[in-house]
Amino acid sequence: MIHVIWNEKRANEVWGQGRDVYESYWPEMLRQAGLAYEIWTPESWLGKQPDGVTIVTGLDDSADWPAVFQAYCARGNALLAVGGTYGLDDVLGVKNVRHIHEGWIDWNGAALADGMHSSFHFFGSALVRPDDGTEAHGTITLRNGTDTAHPAITLKPASSGIAALFAVDLARTFRLIQQGVTVVKDGVPADDGSGAIDDDILKADDSVVLDWKRDRDSVEEGVPFFLHPIVDEFRLVLLRLVHRLHEKTSRTFAQVWFWPEGVEAVGHISHDTDGNLVEAANMMMDRLNEADVKTSWCVIMPGYPEDVYERVLADGHEMAFHYNALPQEGCYWDEGLFNEQLSQLQSQMAAMENGAERIWTNKNHYLRWEGDLQFYKWCEKAGIVVEQSKGGTKQGNKGFLAGTCHPYLPASDAAEHNRIMNVYSNPTLAWDPPVPLRCTYPEAKALVDRSKDVYGVAHFLYHPATFKMYPDVGPAFVELIRYGKEAGLTWWTALELYNWLELRRTVDVRVEAGKLRIVSGKACQGLTVLLSEESLSPETAAASPVVRSVKPVERFGIRLQELVLDVAQGETLIALQGAVGAAG
Repeated sequence: MIHVIWNEKRANEVWGQGRDVYESYWPEMLRQAGLAYEIWTPESWLGKQPDGVTIVTGLDDSADWPAVFQAYCARGNALLAVGGTYGLDDVLGVKNVRHIHEGWIDWNGAALADGMHSSFHFFGSALVRPDDGTEAHGTITLRNGTDTAHPAITLKPASSGIAALFAVDLARTFRLIQQGVTVVKDGVPADDGSGAIDDDILKADDSVVLDWKRDRDSVEEGVPFFLHPIVDEFRLVLLRLVHRLHEKTSRTFAQVWFWPEGVEAVGHISHDTDGNLVEAANMMMDRLNEADVKTSWCVIMPGYPEDVYERVLADGHEMAFHYNALPQEGCYWDEGLFNEQLSQLQSQMAAMENGAERIWTNKNHYLRWEGDLQFYKWCEKAGIVVEQSKGGTKQGNKGFLAGTCHPYLPASDAAEHNRIMNVYSNPTLAWDPPVPLRCTYPEAKALVDRSKDVYGVAHFLYHPATFKMYPDVGPAFVELIRYGKEAGLTWWTALELYNWLELRRTVDVRVEAGKLRIVSGKACQGLTVLLSEESLSPETAAASPVVRSVKPVERFGIRLQELVLDVAQGETLIALQGAVGAAG
């Protein structure tokens, strides 16, 4: 079990000042990772001191916390302080030096980051000096490029327990990279001309906080772009660290896997129907049938003739929306216009015999964006649950410029106490490969590979018009789908992504008293759970009616046991080997 301590009293004070509380994002980060957790105030945790792994994101002055945590770890538990030492220097085996607001991590071959490729750009970190006997991983590079000896992660054994520090403020880093900053002006362009985002069009890539020089890479000596998913790699390092803490305290690691049926990653194709050319739409659909893939059609108004809609729906594709706020086309950024265009598409669907009852997904034309969170709120009110406008518009800023290829729920503003919003952001990675100046075919394959590396969603945008304009787009599209399938990707529509993500959120998996306890809000077919190696005996697995398969796998660089199950709504209990996790 994972316990998270945060200072709710202080958070309310900060919210009252109109400021964001980034640590409030921790429950969502753990939920997205598939880890069971409990949230505690310092007072409530102190009263019970629950066994397991405790993550500290904030304390108060209600106790002699160093003595409390020294005894806690000595009893065979684990402490993980994140983003600061919180006065626990002696327990952690470090000396706090100061705090910095931005930098990068150089892992220097550390095992916890083995196989990772990103720059690990972060926003907020403690700088510490490890004591003798404290294990240290990685070093911090300052914003000005100065390398330091300050570690990114430290571990200090404590009797049968362990105390760890992840110096980086992960919650702040996740939120800033995923959501960006408020768009009120053009962003700063890349010096090499590959990211001329200063085009007098306000858009999602004007909000990006990543660095043109340190955070990009290239494929086959081509133009650099955001090739590596920083947020997703931070998540994998965190999972490795949490698994290690479970091992050190002789507890069983348990995780609800990202996807059903043991699938490693998912692919997604969306279309922006700019121009609504009927011939191009039919060419697109012919290629979709050839590739045997279902996609999401983001339709710009005034839309297609009814016979095009009929074919799209008959072929099993999703009808989605493409909000047009581009001034060059006589449109503008306004909630009223957004609802007017969406209503027009919904009316077209309602007039058809088999039209979509509801539009679930949107992507903005030219990835237009203004402000901060206002558009997500428009989507919430309009019933849009998947938003796909976070992406690049230039050759050099495609890829993981939101840091992730996992659909995520953004956090709202301080006025709403940074609540988790009810719309998934599904970043768009690239568009129209292999159209020149957009995305080459090797770049597209690399994005598929990197998405699979972090078990996410490889999301490509294809304009139907490009199938008419560029003869090589159609064959390359079919080949890219084939490449993804051979790599193990399952291709889903945005609505299919949403349905699974929502179902997965109802599932809680934890190890209690030697049993795997699964609580599901709904019946879930193909639920996949990861456990520490050899946690479930073949005999017990064979005797359980809900377990379909058990096998050893390697996930995020760790050897684990994978269970695929069909669980009913409610509680499911499965006995584990011996008394694994009895103290959890």
